[in-house]
Amino acid sequence: MFEVTGSIQNFLNAVSRIAGLEFAGEEELAADEFDDNPEFYLLVPQLDALREIVSLWQGWQRTGSVPRNYGPWRHLFAQLRSVRPWGPADRVSPQNREYFRHSIDGAPDNELVRIEIELVFRAGGDVAQVAEATVAERIRQGGGAVIDRSRRPEFAYHAVLADVPAGEIRRIADLDPASLAGADPVASIVPQSLGTPIEAADRTPVDQARPAARLDDPIAAIFDAVPVQAHPLLAGRLAIDDPANLEARAVGPRVHGTAMASIVLHGDLNDPPSPISRRVYFRPVMYAPTLGDEIFDNDRLVVDVIVDAIMRMRANGGANVIVVNLSLGDQTKPFAGKISTWGRALDHLAFTYGILFLVSAGNVNDGIPLAEFANGAAFEAATTAARAEGTLRGIDAMKADRRLLAPADSLNALTIGAWHRDASTEVFRGASPFVPYDGEEMPNLSSRLGPGLRRSTKPDALFAGGRQRGRLDPVAAPPILLSHPLPSRFWGLKVAAPPENGTMGLHFTMGTSAATALATHSAHRIFDALEEAYPDVLAGMSLPQRACLLKTLLVHTASWRGSEAFIRSVIDSDEAMHHEHWRREVCRHLGYGFVDPDDAIACAGDRATMWATGTIEPEGSMTFDVPLPAIFGSNANPREVRATLAWLAPTRPGYLAYRAVKLRIPSFQADALEMAGIDTVTGQPTNSQSESGTIVHRRWRDERIGTGAATIPVHVQRERDQGVPIDEPIPFGLTVTVEMPGAVGVYDQILPSIQVQPRTRVRA
Repeated sequence: MFEVTGSIQNFLNAVSRIAGLEFAGEEELAADEFDDNPEFYLLVPQLDALREIVSLWQGWQRTGSVPRNYGPWRHLFAQLRSVRPWGPADRVSPQNREYFRHSIDGAPDNELVRIEIELVFRAGGDVAQVAEATVAERIRQGGGAVIDRSRRPEFAYHAVLADVPAGEIRRIADLDPASLAGADPVASIVPQSLGTPIEAADRTPVDQARPAARLDDPIAAIFDAVPVQAHPLLAGRLAIDDPANLEARAVGPRVHGTAMASIVLHGDLNDPPSPISRRVYFRPVMYAPTLGDEIFDNDRLVVDVIVDAIMRMRANGGANVIVVNLSLGDQTKPFAGKISTWGRALDHLAFTYGILFLVSAGNVNDGIPLAEFANGAAFEAATTAARAEGTLRGIDAMKADRRLLAPADSLNALTIGAWHRDASTEVFRGASPFVPYDGEEMPNLSSRLGPGLRRSTKPDALFAGGRQRGRLDPVAAPPILLSHPLPSRFWGLKVAAPPENGTMGLHFTMGTSAATALATHSAHRIFDALEEAYPDVLAGMSLPQRACLLKTLLVHTASWRGSEAFIRSVIDSDEAMHHEHWRREVCRHLGYGFVDPDDAIACAGDRATMWATGTIEPEGSMTFDVPLPAIFGSNANPREVRATLAWLAPTRPGYLAYRAVKLRIPSFQADALEMAGIDTVTGQPTNSQSESGTIVHRRWRDERIGTGAATIPVHVQRERDQGVPIDEPIPFGLTVTVEMPGAVGVYDQILPSIQVQPRTRVRA
């Protein structure tokens, strides 16, 4: 283990000069923003070599020099604070040590506990087999057993699921070198994946019917818990594929899968009907036991289940699926700077199969200390503005503990947060629970925060997740703010409910799972609008290009809605932060912004939205000439141009250039906006942060746009691939909108300039 001080790039350069050193997770070289002492792991081929490195380091500490012929080590040691062998503390995180201690509290030593053991990934199959056999034998000798195993070279994954005695778990939690935590082949030891439940409450009768799907061939899928297939709002609308027969094990209330299916099919039932055209493919990956929350199949590694499910889907009724809803997360695996195994798996699957994964950011219900208030009475007596500011300051102080849950860190996926919004019209008259941000557009209190890998924009967008309220811990002083856990007809999305006393009904839910399902419903509506307007074009489009197009259209209308002013007033009250810094802090909460599904789909006369898809070759580029309406040149009213680029990137797990391909919209050329003094607006992520992921979203707003120009050239450029070049063409989607609020002629003036005309008026 090498603990780094100074420049990460200098450390990388120093390592590259020394033959025989191999990174175990080179993508970690972008130090985690909350880690003052970044640690990186290198694989040393022999024990003697490790001893020699430690000896060299100890000599360097004493004398500041290295022996003759060891010159490159001088450059390496100059970047280091410490060198030590990789040990138990590196394999078991402090959070998981506490989890293990709590889970076995009072258990006898021989009680078996199921855990996941991820091995150091070695490319050589023979070496990997020996490592797995070594760990399996250690487990057997300790009185345990291997339950499942998986090795996936395509995304550098090698793991076993095992039962081990509680006595061994205690030794692991205590970092005993003689335990599995001290075994050389082991990379990490974590609890078995634990799904995130949802809350649902306030039951009502089934008071409505919704149109059924017209077509059988699904383009959207849901991977979730077993639903109530017979519910009148779900019956005949789901193509269920349940090879593990989880249906037979789902004997408890089927809350999660039923609610997610309801939202994907119908949206919020408090909204007017917004039917989708096709049945939805549904793969159960969780089930409801007799007691407790819905759980994953505990005899399988969940990452392996998801990979197998995608491959089976392609061959078993989901050949044309391009959107997969994953309103799931692993509450034992919050993001900590290194991309999760789930995230790596989704990145691989997205690029290989041409799929847009929509993943929930995750919820966190831990209390938020409000340190600036003496007690609950002081908080309640404060002004609405002071309470909102105090709430945000409390969340900001806890942001390191409120980060995304795996697999929301996936680069190719869209990660969805929960917007404090729903369609309920019921008025709540009580004083508590209360609205935490009265008058401000903000995420729900429980919605987890970004950013993602290498400070990429996460969550990508926020969709309505219910107007979740807050309440105070009744005894804490200073007060602690809690997110109110129960939805109701006053705040929440209305969804199908499992039967109660033999009667089907509806109830309400909220959170990032619901918001993600609503995003999937919106993606399907966008697809239906495109298919109606451009049937021939869409039919000839590849699955990856369709997925990229939906990805860009989902994010395209996202905006911060002015909330950056409120957030900045709290985290940068004296406006001393650099614009990159304060906008990154806003992005942590809002991503690219809030998305109103109707706005993403509606057609309006004062704007025109153009889209393109294609593939781009290595170091290639394309230019799209975006026409401007004549009305832009005839007055000085406010107008806007926004462009969104999305792609699916191949990945290189374990390498610094994890995202193997980067696309971007470079600065406009001399005849376009920047040269006219028009820059992108500040109410969005910075260009550098936007370009860290697989979406680029830029907005320009100025009364000079279109003065003296009939078109604007928008360039899509593929940068030179880092490391070994990728020969494959990369699929992308591009969406550009020109808009002048209130100028109803914008659409009609631009339409004649478009080569491919819609069969009907374009709705997206």
